Amino acid sequence: MRIHVHTFPSRLEFRHPFRIAHGVRTGTDVVLVRLEWNDLTAFGEATLPPYLMDTIESVTRFFSLPEIQNIAFPISVENLFDELHRSHPGNMPAKAALDMALWQLLAKYQKTSLNELLKISSQEKIPHSYTIAVGNSDEMKEKFAIGLENNFRFFKLKLDGIHDEQIIDDYCSLTSLPFAVDANQSWRSVEAALKISEKLIHQGCVLIEQPFDKHDLVMSRALKEAIDIPVIADEACQLEVDIDKLSASFSGVNIKLQKCGGITPALRMIHRARELNLKVLIGCMSESSIGCNAAEVLTPLCDWADLDGPFLIRNNEEILMLAESFSNG
Repeated sequence: MRIHVHTFPSRLEFRHPFRIAHGVRTGTDVVLVRLEWNDLTAFGEATLPPYLMDTIESVTRFFSLPEIQNIAFPISVENLFDELHRSHPGNMPAKAALDMALWQLLAKYQKTSLNELLKISSQEKIPHSYTIAVGNSDEMKEKFAIGLENNFRFFKLKLDGIHDEQIIDDYCSLTSLPFAVDANQSWRSVEAALKISEKLIHQGCVLIEQPFDKHDLVMSRALKEAIDIPVIADEACQLEVDIDKLSASFSGVNIKLQKCGGITPALRMIHRARELNLKVLIGCMSESSIGCNAAEVLTPLCDWADLDGPFLIRNNEEILMLAESFSNG
């Protein structure tokens, strides 16, 4: 019996304008996915920040493919991912939405939890960060308060390569809680990176994410070898094939379901990273609870989690209700 596949485009709205080194946005397009099989339902999410090539239209086209509309169930989720990756390269957010929904559906079919299905202990708890985007000191104070209200005790500071020292000072004037920084490729030289890193070491920074251009592995390696703070690849780490080539230049990798195509490839990436003695950060692209809950299952295998999307957007509950209620035939 085939799975009924429903898709519905919507938009995630940020609580505050989300500013990073390369721009600012107030929301993110999203395609919600609902799978139905007998009396079972499961949900997925394809989140589409504007710097990606994928759009609502490309994701919708993916779900109209005959091989998607005619999935027979039960199914090997891994085999389907591999087949789709061969026959339809790209469109990783759409594959992520399908993959996370299929795993959820399979767990319900087998009357078990997704953790148990994937043989992942749900007991291990790792630090979860709350992201504070680039802004002034008043905005920093307001966003920090929201993080505290939602029980976060670990924060990620977005840097822009211009106001970095002020951002760090503003944060450290508020708290001594641990923090990470994400430069989003905005640093331009190893010398400048080493200078700001002295401040970060003194203030107790936990990790530095994507300091330089994603293609520049030489500067990343130089920084990694010069400091004790882990240097984590984000934009440089997209797919399974990237892990090996990054291992000499970074201390770890940021794995996101929307980048790599779902739980199936994320698991493989985590295992390969561990084989290469790399740290693992499991991240998100500011998804709703649908996408972040899927990634949360993998957190016991990781060192840190950045799955704060539901807390950064103001319409998370509306998105969840929409996913529960919509149908397109």
